[in-house]
Parts: sequence; C-alpha cells; structure tokens
Amino acid sequence: MTKKIYITILFFCIITLVQVFGLSRMTLFHVSVDALTIFLAFIAVTASQNTSTSFGFVAGMLEGLLTGNMGMHMLARTVGSFIAGYFHTPKESHTTIKQNSKRFYGAVIAAGFCANAIMSATENPLGFSPGFRIVVFGLLESFFNLILAVIVNWLFLRQSLAD
Repeated sequence: MTKKIYITILFFCIITLVQVFGLSRMTLFHVSVDALTIFLAFIAVTASQNTSTSFGFVAGMLEGLLTGNMGMHMLARTVGSFIAGYFHTPKESHTTIKQNSKRFYGAVIAAGFCANAIMSATENPLGFSPGFRIVVFGLLESFFNLILAVIVNWLFLRQSLAD
C-alpha cells in the first residue's frame, strides 16, 4: 500500500472518533454537523464511487460500534457514500478547481440528506412526524454540512481537489 492510503485511513479513523465523541454532541434541534459525511464526500469526488461506498460501509460500522446502532449507521453511511459517488470526477476529465469544488459541495449535500433521511426513519427523539424529520432535519443538516464543507475546502482541500 502507498503512503497516501495509510494517511487516508488515519484521517478516516480520527474523523470518525471526532464525529462520534465530539461533533455529534453539539446539536441544534437535535441536528449536528457531520464531518464524516464531508470526508466521505471528498473520497467520493476524488477516488471513486466504489471506494467511497466501501469507506461508507466501514464508517457506518465503526460509528455503529461506538454508538450502539450499527445496522442503521451502516446503511445510512453506505447509501450516502454511494449517492456521493455520482459526483466523482475522473482524473482525465480536466475539470477546474471551481468545478471540482461544486461537485464536492453537491456530494456533501446529497450524501448528508440521504444519510439523514435513513436515520430519521428510525430515530424520533423529538416526536415529530417522519416527513417533517426527513425534510426539515435533512435540510438543516445539509446546510450545516455545507458551511463546514466550504470552510474545510478553503482551508485544506483546494489543492487536493485540483489534482
């Protein structure tokens, strides 16, 4: 394996721990920003749909082991990563940084909304109807994720998306 793969796996483990033990506890209306979705969207845009789906499955398994709801987390992360994979940009496509950034933001929104919709189908901490939870909480989480994705993109990912 190359050094890049080891670094990706290390970041993956760190982001999973930060998400489960840090970011998931900072909520607004029981919705929190999801750094793991942003990382999986980045993998989807830069690597491939298969790679992102595999990372999503493992992310859901790790998150589920740490939170106690393995099945739904695995399903939500796998489906979200699969959907984000549709935003993949092949290396030979000669896209600009701006185009890749737009694809990254689209992947973050799509993956976050899909994963939230799946999780909202089973969790109902505030007693709202399923439709309300899926639409309102999904849009709110997607908005939070988009804000964090823009910040992360400007600070760290611009060069990676350019490659």
